[in-house]
Amino acid sequence: MIKKNTSFFLLLYAMLPFFVLAQEQQMPFNKVIIWGHKLHSHTHSYIHYAFHKTFKYLGYDTYWFDNRDDVKDFDFHNSLFITEGQVDGNMPHRDDCRYILHNCDLKKYKALMDQGNCIVLQVYTHDCLPRNVLEIDDYTFIDVGDKCLYMPWATDLLPHEIDAIKKQVPNIQKEKMIYFVGSYMGGGFDNRTQYDAFSEACGAQGISLKQVQGVSEQENIRLIQQSYMAPALQGKWQCDVGYIPCRIFKNISYGQPGMTNSKTVYDLFKGKILYASDPSKLFEDAQAYLKNMTLEDLYAQMDTVKEKHTYLNRINHLLNFVHLIKPIPGYESNLTLRQSH
Repeated sequence: MIKKNTSFFLLLYAMLPFFVLAQEQQMPFNKVIIWGHKLHSHTHSYIHYAFHKTFKYLGYDTYWFDNRDDVKDFDFHNSLFITEGQVDGNMPHRDDCRYILHNCDLKKYKALMDQGNCIVLQVYTHDCLPRNVLEIDDYTFIDVGDKCLYMPWATDLLPHEIDAIKKQVPNIQKEKMIYFVGSYMGGGFDNRTQYDAFSEACGAQGISLKQVQGVSEQENIRLIQQSYMAPALQGKWQCDVGYIPCRIFKNISYGQPGMTNSKTVYDLFKGKILYASDPSKLFEDAQAYLKNMTLEDLYAQMDTVKEKHTYLNRINHLLNFVHLIKPIPGYESNLTLRQSH
C-alpha cells in the first residue's frame, strides 16, 4: 500500500510541470480573428500578416478572414478581432467579443464602444501629442477618453528569428544593387521624389535601385540582405508628421544597418542609426558609414529591434490597453505609465 501511494505521488509530482504549463498557457480569448486584407492584396496586409504570425506564435487559436469568407457556422464566442476600415464590412459585431479598430467608421461601432468592447489603434504621428494622451513606451501613447492607442508598426520577425539572422550576417554577400521592397506613392503621400533622388546618387556610383512588390517574407529578407545598402526612405509628408514606417524595423532586423531621411526615426533610435534629410546626401554618407561600421554596431541595432520593436511588444501594449478600457477576466496587465511628455 505504501508503495502504491508513493508511486501515485511520484507520478503526480512528475506531471506537475504540465499542469502548471497548462495553467500558464490559458488564454484570455478563445480565438484571435484577423478580419482584413489577405496577404499581398493591400499594403496593410503585411500588418495583418505580422499580427497573425505573432498571435499564433503566442499560442492563440488564430484565424484570418475577409468579407468573402463564409463564417455563418463559425464559433466566435470570446474572440479578439483586429480589423481595418476598408475591409470590415461583413465582420460580426458581438457583445461577447473585443475589437481593435484601425481607421474604421466608429459610428458603426458605437454600441460596442459604449460597452468598452472596442479600442482604436492609430499609428503614431506628432499630432497625437497635444491630445489628452499618456506615454507608455517610446512613441507609444494612450488616450483613455477616446479609447485610442497610438504606436508605430514593427518588424514582422520574432526575436529568435533575429538572433538566427545575426549568425548569418558575416557570410552574406552584397550586390551592387539596392532592392526597395515596397510601393511608390504619389500625391500628398509622395515618396517617389525621394527614391528618384536617391537612385540618381546611386547610379552615379554604379549602383542600381530596383523596386520589388508582392514577395514572400523569406524573399523580402533575402533581397534586403543582399542589397548594397537598405535605406528606409520616406516622403515629405511622412517626415513632417513623424510617421515611423515598419520598413526601418524590418531592414535592421533582416541584417542591414539603419538609414533614414526622417528625424523622428533617427530620434527613435536615439541617434544610433544614419540620418540625412536629403536622400542624395544619405547615399553619400552611407558609403563612409558602412566602411566604418563594425559587426558589434550592427548587432546593437538588431538587438534594439529585437527587444523593443517586434509585434510581441505591440501586442503586449494592445492587450494591456484592451484590459484597461474593460478588464479581461484572468488577464494580468504589465502596463506602466511614464512621466508626462
